Amino acid sequence: MLSYGITDIQNRPSLMKEMMLGEIIDKRAHKSIGYFISSKYKKYIIDAIEKIERDEKLAKLKKIKNSTDWEFLESGIDDGL
Repeated sequence: MLSYGITDIQNRPSLMKEMMLGEIIDKRAHKSIGYFISSKYKKYIIDAIEKIERDEKLAKLKKIKNSTDWEFLESGIDDGL
């Protein structure tokens, strides 16, 4: 997979038309920002993307639920329960 810098894309916007799949990186900060996937491949990967998003949302909801469960438990202990 090819890597593309933010500056490269800003200087050559037409580069986005040439890209099929690539990692977008910030070379100054040495970190990955995300991935670019051409829209013509969307139909092949949309199910996988939706599953990942659904799993991420469920994980966040479970984390929120667990933290609120602890808050209720702590408030019950404070109330003498």
